[in-house]
Amino acid sequence: MYGRLGLLIGSISLLLLTAAYGGQITGPLKAAVVADSELKLGQEVYVQACVACHGSGLAGAPKLGDKDAWAPRIAQGVEKMIGSAINGKGGMPPRGGQAGLSDEKIRAAVSYMVSKSK
Repeated sequence: MYGRLGLLIGSISLLLLTAAYGGQITGPLKAAVVADSELKLGQEVYVQACVACHGSGLAGAPKLGDKDAWAPRIAQGVEKMIGSAINGKGGMPPRGGQAGLSDEKIRAAVSYMVSKSK
């Protein structure tokens, strides 16, 4: 529930900022707003689809926040991790077993997990 509320608040904030800047948000402010929205979506997807394994380390999944477990994965690059999440890897099925997850949602979930595990 809070994930959707947060996404709603973020969207309203973006609309208000856009209006305040005459429809033109650019530079670091735009990047910060987009990044914040993506992380909120990522948290929502994580709770819905990823926490069962990445919360407990089930089947060898790196636990959220375990910097040592995530470091070698992060070193390979986010795009590679997104590809692994989409296609499956080791004990993780494609799309984390959630066939309906869009690439955008997977990207957001991976970004969220990386942000919490650096």
